[in-house]
Amino acid sequence: MHCTASGKLFLAHMNLLERRALLAMLTLEARTPKSITDPVLLEREIVRIARLGIGIDDEEFVHGMVAVPICAADGRIVAAVACHAPVARKSVEQLMQHVPQLEGAAVKLRPLLLAENS
Repeated sequence: MHCTASGKLFLAHMNLLERRALLAMLTLEARTPKSITDPVLLEREIVRIARLGIGIDDEEFVHGMVAVPICAADGRIVAAVACHAPVARKSVEQLMQHVPQLEGAAVKLRPLLLAENS
């Protein structure tokens, strides 16, 4: 959860007490040289992701990934739509240009995941 776009997005949507309790149980293991394993730096990144409203994996787990949330009516995140590509093909900045398409997919998937009428 600490180094993927979707995982950090889920963490950013948790309340602070839940997030701290969960992170206290996790081993912040490095998956790549860019993985964030310092709890203070991870909290800063989670706050940034909460502000942006999208998850970003900047070569922390895979080489470039962005994710957008699918939220229930009460605001809790139930799923995420993510896109990744090797940085040799697309940078994180280039992937972020596709956020509007990801958000469109999230809007279409929301009724299916939440058994809502569209």
